Amino acid sequence: IALKTNLFYFSATGNSLILSRDLAAELPEAQIFSIPQVIHGKPDLDADQIGLIFPVFYSGLPRIVSDFIKKLDPDKIKYLFVVCNYGGFAGSTLQEAGEQLQAVGVTMNAGYQINLPGNYIVKYGAFGKNKQDKLFRSEKKIVRQIAEDVKAQKNKPVKQGGLMNKITKSIYHSNLQKFPTLDKNFIAGDKCNGCGICERVCPVENIRMEDCRPKWKGNCEHCLACIQWCPKEAIEYSTRSVGRKRYHHPDVKASELFIK
Repeated sequence: IALKTNLFYFSATGNSLILSRDLAAELPEAQIFSIPQVIHGKPDLDADQIGLIFPVFYSGLPRIVSDFIKKLDPDKIKYLFVVCNYGGFAGSTLQEAGEQLQAVGVTMNAGYQINLPGNYIVKYGAFGKNKQDKLFRSEKKIVRQIAEDVKAQKNKPVKQGGLMNKITKSIYHSNLQKFPTLDKNFIAGDKCNGCGICERVCPVENIRMEDCRPKWKGNCEHCLACIQWCPKEAIEYSTRSVGRKRYHHPDVKASELFIK
């Protein structure tokens, strides 16, 4: 009998969406759900196994994923696994995920991390095409292995401890509280044509268009979807993103990440 799998993903620039689709293609009875689209309702936990798929933010979980975890009903979850993707360093993300799940009474049965092209334009521009393609090829192989584990409902405990984990956890928790107001650094320049893609792609509805220009409302996820998807490259993050190449997954369209 094929096990039913529900995959819940958060994706700003497409990596986690592709990961979810690739995993769903390898699992016989799989559905995928966008966390930003389902977070305000009751998530469908009527499945044999649940997967959480998301990017690493500052060696930890995006706020929206943490908020989603708090909505999980432990009585309905039989087997849960986590797949996080990172551009630079995964840090203590899986340990953090396990602790946050444990806090609501859910066991993380298995955790995986996959290196994919990063989108953190505050620090660096898009990776070169050759490097991106290499990471995309590697992702396909790793996903096949994860799918085999999940079909067998393997338990893959995440190693705990270590000085580096303590350091990255400290960095994560100290930065996370700053995220909401980091949107004060966004600037929409003269190239802005008022298309509103930034507003529609924002996973937490933190942008509204006023006089055909985006205004940020101070509840930022710091996912950088707005800057990465702007078709005119009109949005900058203070002066730090100027001249840096933008990134979004080449097989994803902005409309596939719209919240409404």
